[in-house]
Amino acid sequence: MKIKILTHRIRKNDGHVMPDWINVPTSNSMEKEASEIKESIRNGDYDTKDYAIRMRRYPISRHEMDVKLNEYPEFIGSPRRMW
Repeated sequence: MKIKILTHRIRKNDGHVMPDWINVPTSNSMEKEASEIKESIRNGDYDTKDYAIRMRRYPISRHEMDVKLNEYPEFIGSPRRMW
């Protein structure tokens, strides 16, 4: 049996949301490991300087509740919002 944890990768410079997933390593305690990974995602342990990783939410605008986007005073490109 394979377990994939479905996530969204959110680019912090413009809020662009991309679907992603994390594969749970195969073992006898996969369900326990999956629970630990999900808790780590909730705690922000998978976040990087440029990306926030969150459990998938719909509508994706719900990520605006807990994802802080980078502040650029002269940002040029797409509007600053979640897609």
